[in-house]
Amino acid sequence: MKKNGDNGTMLMEAAVCIPVVLVMILGAMQVAHIWFARQVVQYAAYSSVRTLLSTPDQDYEKAVKPDGVAWKAAANVCSWIALSQPEGSEEFEVPGWGKVPGSGGLEKKLELKLETAGSKWNPQVTVTFDFPLVMPVAGHIIGWGLNPWAEGREWQKQHADATGDKHSGEAIKHPYIRFTESASLVKPYILLPFSGGLM
Repeated sequence: MKKNGDNGTMLMEAAVCIPVVLVMILGAMQVAHIWFARQVVQYAAYSSVRTLLSTPDQDYEKAVKPDGVAWKAAANVCSWIALSQPEGSEEFEVPGWGKVPGSGGLEKKLELKLETAGSKWNPQVTVTFDFPLVMPVAGHIIGWGLNPWAEGREWQKQHADATGDKHSGEAIKHPYIRFTESASLVKPYILLPFSGGLM
């Protein structure tokens, strides 16, 4: 025989547990997404430094600026994980594929810095990419938990940053984290016109 006090307990348990389980599933998906995006940014660094192998030394600085060959190589890779863009911005076009949905405003998310690993024959590129945490609820919890305002965490960024956020003009507001990856390659050959003569 049923006791009157048990009425509605299963409904109450479901009401409490389902949101928690849903947030845990979304959190697991967001963590996997973050891990995947980090690998993509690492490959973007490799792709950008690889283009410098066939670029004259004197054009290195120009190559890492927006619309330079190294920047475009990194943008071709990172455009697939941009996932959010400012209103009215043009989507990035990958040669052979077309425009990538949600990839507008890449010049605000993607930054390349040229360094040298020992000599000019070892170009090194550091790629910085702002990645949006797009999973509902879980993305905001992770963004809040990372605390991008804490000292020494300049690589992390969020929309609520009072210091001025470069992603505030976007249609959907997402928290961001910033990935920084570096890659270096040695030129396997020397072309005299590229080097400006013998060393």
